[in-house]
Amino acid sequence: MEATSTADEPEAKVDFILKAAQKRLGVYGYEKTTMQEIAADIAMSKAAVYYYFPDKESLFKAVIENEQKEFFRLLEHRIAELTDADQMVMELVELRHTLFRKFLNLSKFRLSDNQKVKPLLMDLYNKLREKEKNILVTIFNHGRESGIFQFEDAAELAILFSDLLQGIRFMEMKQMSSIEMTAEENNHMVKMLRDATLLFINGLKYNKILQPIN
Repeated sequence: MEATSTADEPEAKVDFILKAAQKRLGVYGYEKTTMQEIAADIAMSKAAVYYYFPDKESLFKAVIENEQKEFFRLLEHRIAELTDADQMVMELVELRHTLFRKFLNLSKFRLSDNQKVKPLLMDLYNKLREKEKNILVTIFNHGRESGIFQFEDAAELAILFSDLLQGIRFMEMKQMSSIEMTAEENNHMVKMLRDATLLFINGLKYNKILQPIN
């Protein structure tokens, strides 16, 4: 990989480290990746890597945070190009699954098997969930204002929908044959997520149809 001799600014060095970590994690997973290997990939001393990231857990967290930032950047861009709320919801579900797959690929371990990393990831998940909920609230309200959806509380609805998707991911993960998701398992999860989303969206539309005409 490219050395860091041309990267003098701290932000550039952090970016080099994160990209190297992301690449190695994607191939070997969390457990089989070491700080020494990441440092070697970018011709940097291990001490220099530790200067920016005190341990592998903090580096892994930073990589996941970068993935989440990219997810929201892309999601906001895609949603801005759409006008229908139901399409926005489906776009969120599709991109959220892509983020989920990236996380599985970077970690390559079951959360129950690594108690040290689990608290870090729980904090990241809670932040992701909160921001995702806020975006869903905006989408649902847009759907109600445009006359597509009918419901009482957008925040409660966003939490319900988020829990529904998380439940599907959890159940599908429990049935995985190995740490890495096969193409067949991925396709099945995608189908379950899409089917559940369509049922949810159609329910909001059905509520609109049932509303009495004043």
